[in-house]
Amino acid sequence: MTTPLLARPTRGATTPDPRVGSAPLPPVGPVWFPSVMGTGILSTLLATYSSAGALRVAAVSLLVVAWLLLLGLGGGFAARAVNRPERLRASVATSSDRAMWGTVAMGVLSVGSATLAVLPGRGSVVLALVLWSLGTALGLVTALGFTAGLVRGVAGEPSFLWGLPVVPPMVSATAGAALVPQLPGHPGAAVALLAASTACFPVALGLGLVVFAVGYHHHWRVAAVPVAASASAWIPLGIVGQSLAAAQSLATAAAPWLTPAAASHVRALAVGYGLVVLACGVPAAAWAVVVTTRGFARRMPFGPGWWALTFPVGTVSLGLHHLGGASGHASVVVAGGVVLVALCGTWTLCAAATARAVASVLTEWRGVGTGAAAG
Repeated sequence: MTTPLLARPTRGATTPDPRVGSAPLPPVGPVWFPSVMGTGILSTLLATYSSAGALRVAAVSLLVVAWLLLLGLGGGFAARAVNRPERLRASVATSSDRAMWGTVAMGVLSVGSATLAVLPGRGSVVLALVLWSLGTALGLVTALGFTAGLVRGVAGEPSFLWGLPVVPPMVSATAGAALVPQLPGHPGAAVALLAASTACFPVALGLGLVVFAVGYHHHWRVAAVPVAASASAWIPLGIVGQSLAAAQSLATAAAPWLTPAAASHVRALAVGYGLVVLACGVPAAAWAVVVTTRGFARRMPFGPGWWALTFPVGTVSLGLHHLGGASGHASVVVAGGVVLVALCGTWTLCAAATARAVASVLTEWRGVGTGAAAG
């Protein structure tokens, strides 16, 4: 592993005290893309729940931040890889490294969805389609590549990180379904996009059920979630919320190509699926709260993993919004709004912690540079 680009300088450094939760920051790369995911989905949700006012301004502002993160992290990592190709190889050296590329795919998809939701228009549709294509291609590679590694027995010790490479196709299903109605003058392309998005659903759901079942078994029966990885307990909620949203979105997108009776049956099936998944998600969310609370109580060190507190929470809010609209239950939509408020809190926490950590690194760098010049 190369020396982290954002790691604290070694001059006068001491071993981090686990009680104060300090640790060197990892370099710019896939490990930081959960910040793109969380920012993108928060922007989408703010635009979804409000078309005007302060929330609209916040949605646009966060979209700008999401794009800056996507381009900055992507460009920064590309520059590092061009400068030293071994850094690219290191990003896929282990199963945990490879898993993080799933967050790159979801980050690209999240920004595309946010662009379409916040700034609707022909240009946004084209941009969202491009990002959907890139994110979906990368997501299928990560999902199938992880599956191949799992079959070969080289996936490492079970953990919720296993979910990161397999969830992207479900994000593609939701994002693709939202794009289908944006292609009224291109029925062939719309049907193809709907078919591709629908095909992504079972891929992610099947793999997700397996890897998360293994993850829960491991952490409940074999080894508890490490304190430093406490936020990872939220990762399984990503497949819960995202599949809930995808089912409703796909049913709505398919309606124009179905008979009224068939469309009604598909919609009822999607709502039924959503209710079952929601019932399973409640205890999973409660357990994640317990694990995360324990982690904070034990001063878990800050790292990019904290951003797992954002995107999965956002998918639950998005799923509740879609389920409420499809079922006609306003209370479900309100519940989605409550979860959105929680997401605003977790995003603010993660953004503030990230800014503080980066500022600390920059301050130490300046201190070392000043000391070296004085010497």
